[in-house]
Amino acid sequence: MPLSAITPEGTYDIRLDEPAPFNYVVETKRNVSGSQVMEVARELMEKDAVAHAANWSDIEPAYVPSAYQVKVFDVSGEWPVRVPFQL
Repeated sequence: MPLSAITPEGTYDIRLDEPAPFNYVVETKRNVSGSQVMEVARELMEKDAVAHAANWSDIEPAYVPSAYQVKVFDVSGEWPVRVPFQL
Protein backbone atom coordinates (compact mmCIF):
# COMPACT_ATOMS: atom_id res chain seq x y z
CA MET A 1 0.00 0.00 0.00
CA PRO A 2 1.50 3.39 -0.97
CA LEU A 3 2.06 6.39 1.27
CA SER A 4 -0.91 8.01 -0.42
CA ALA A 5 -3.04 5.65 1.70
CA ILE A 6 -2.21 7.86 4.69
CA THR A 7 -5.05 10.33 5.02
CA PRO A 8 -4.88 13.62 6.98
CA GLU A 9 -7.95 12.67 9.03
CA GLY A 10 -6.63 9.20 9.90
CA THR A 11 -4.88 8.16 13.09
CA TYR A 12 -1.68 6.14 12.94
CA ASP A 13 1.02 4.50 15.00
CA ILE A 14 4.52 5.17 13.70
CA ARG A 15 7.27 2.72 14.58
CA LEU A 16 11.04 2.90 14.21
CA ASP A 17 12.69 -0.51 13.76
CA GLU A 18 16.35 -1.46 14.00
CA PRO A 19 18.16 -2.44 10.80
CA ALA A 20 17.79 -5.97 9.43
CA PRO A 21 18.48 -8.63 10.58
CA PHE A 22 17.71 -7.31 14.07
CA ASN A 23 14.37 -5.52 13.44
CA TYR A 24 13.61 -4.78 17.08
CA VAL A 25 11.32 -1.85 17.82
CA VAL A 26 13.30 1.20 18.92
CA GLU A 27 10.46 3.69 19.39
CA THR A 28 6.73 3.94 18.73
CA LYS A 29 4.68 7.12 18.47
CA ARG A 30 1.00 6.39 18.98
CA ASN A 31 -2.16 8.13 17.81
CA VAL A 32 -0.46 10.44 15.34
CA SER A 33 -2.77 12.37 13.02
CA GLY A 34 -2.28 11.69 9.34
CA SER A 35 -1.22 15.29 8.77
CA GLN A 36 1.72 14.78 11.15
CA VAL A 37 2.92 11.36 9.93
CA MET A 38 5.77 12.60 7.75
CA GLU A 39 7.01 15.06 10.38
CA VAL A 40 7.03 12.40 13.10
CA ALA A 41 8.63 9.83 10.80
CA ARG A 42 11.37 12.28 9.85
CA GLU A 43 12.02 13.04 13.53
CA LEU A 44 12.31 9.33 14.30
CA MET A 45 14.88 8.93 11.52
CA GLU A 46 16.84 12.11 12.22
CA LYS A 47 16.92 11.93 16.02
CA ASP A 48 15.98 8.51 17.36
CA ALA A 49 17.71 6.40 14.68
CA VAL A 50 20.86 8.52 14.90
CA ALA A 51 20.97 8.31 18.71
CA HIS A 52 20.25 4.57 18.76
CA ALA A 53 22.84 3.85 16.08
CA ALA A 54 25.45 5.86 18.01
CA ASN A 55 24.92 3.57 21.01
CA TRP A 56 25.33 0.35 19.02
CA SER A 57 27.58 1.08 16.04
CA ASP A 58 30.79 0.30 17.95
CA ILE A 59 29.47 -3.20 18.64
CA GLU A 60 27.71 -3.92 15.34
CA PRO A 61 28.50 -2.12 12.06
CA ALA A 62 24.97 -2.74 10.70
CA TYR A 63 23.71 0.01 13.00
CA VAL A 64 23.79 2.99 10.67
CA PRO A 65 20.89 5.48 10.80
CA SER A 66 19.98 5.10 7.13
CA ALA A 67 19.41 1.35 7.63
CA TYR A 68 16.60 1.87 10.18
CA GLN A 69 13.01 1.58 8.97
CA VAL A 70 9.92 3.58 9.79
CA LYS A 71 6.61 1.73 9.57
CA VAL A 72 3.17 3.29 9.75
CA PHE A 73 0.17 1.37 11.05
CA ASP A 74 -3.46 2.44 10.62
CA VAL A 75 -5.09 2.32 14.05
CA SER A 76 -8.56 3.60 13.11
CA GLY A 77 -9.72 0.64 11.01
CA GLU A 78 -10.61 -2.95 11.77
CA TRP A 79 -7.17 -4.17 10.68
CA PRO A 80 -3.77 -2.48 10.58
CA VAL A 81 -2.39 -1.27 7.28
CA ARG A 82 1.38 -1.42 7.31
CA VAL A 83 3.05 1.19 5.13
CA PRO A 84 6.83 0.73 5.31
CA PHE A 85 9.08 3.48 4.04
CA GLN A 86 12.45 5.06 4.58
CA LEU A 87 13.26 8.75 4.55
